[in-house]
Amino acid sequence: MMRLNDYSLTNYTFDLPKDLIRQVPPEDRTSCRLMIIDNKKIHHSNFQEIPKILKKGDVIVLNKTRVRKSLVFGRKITGGKLEINFLKKQQNGFSALIKGRIKDGDTFEIGNKVVKVGSDAEGFRTIEGEVDWNFIEKIGHLPLPPYIKERKDYQYYQNEIGIQTGSIAAPTASLHFSKEMLDSLTKKGVKVNYVLLEVGYGTYKEIKDENIRNHIVDEENIEVSRDVVADIESARGNVLAVGTTVMRALETSSYPGRMNPYKGLTRIFIYPGWKFNSPVTHLVTNFHIPRSSLLSLVYAFGGEERIKEAYREAIEERYYFYSLGDAMMMDKSP
Repeated sequence: MMRLNDYSLTNYTFDLPKDLIRQVPPEDRTSCRLMIIDNKKIHHSNFQEIPKILKKGDVIVLNKTRVRKSLVFGRKITGGKLEINFLKKQQNGFSALIKGRIKDGDTFEIGNKVVKVGSDAEGFRTIEGEVDWNFIEKIGHLPLPPYIKERKDYQYYQNEIGIQTGSIAAPTASLHFSKEMLDSLTKKGVKVNYVLLEVGYGTYKEIKDENIRNHIVDEENIEVSRDVVADIESARGNVLAVGTTVMRALETSSYPGRMNPYKGLTRIFIYPGWKFNSPVTHLVTNFHIPRSSLLSLVYAFGGEERIKEAYREAIEERYYFYSLGDAMMMDKSP
């Protein structure tokens, strides 16, 4: 039985050396290190071994989302520069984050358009004007996570397998897969499937309440098709969710007890004690940020003590963490 103290935010805090936050992606996206957690054992491998690890009859599920080029540079009328990250389309414009000093009611330029800035009830800035996603992406850049200091349009951060643009951050576990690797898995008899979860700004939100159960996860749009459900339910081997986004989508479609096709919004928050309903047997994911809902999900699936031990060993063995980092694959904790 879970004790109240098990939900304490202190369980989600750890010290990470800054040099383990990788700033430049690998030249080959499949060449990262891979930690494997199998029962109570930890193994060290390389992601390029995935086609040898998976077997005929296994099912692997990835997120088919792509990242919007939502980061735009603007100019104030006074000549000052602004950095704008468009987050979401609203009824009368967009919600956004703005780096640079500007007051509500002021106007500024992006490209050849003039827009007006305000604020909403949630604390985000609002932008109104004759702009749409097509215009934004035409002049925009990939919005890299704030802990990546070198601001470049790394092609690595736009995964190779995505087909539907709509996220403001990458589903990072998918970044390790190339089309060639997925083709080799298919030829081996592994079923490769895709769900959709459009990653929102909430992926960066830190849990701040001392009792983590009080944290509220932002709504995100998901889609789990009938074909995906059929392939998972008929799987003859393991079912691997690639990333916390895929796990959240599959768990949403499986609530309250059996998996069904689903299209709509989800805001489920998975933390230790969660009863997993989907048939997922393994999770492939990166090493996550302290005090995050992503780490909470990994604790819930992999077992809090197992994951804490794995993170300690990852730091000792100098694995890279976060979006450009290394990967881990774990079976579900009993």
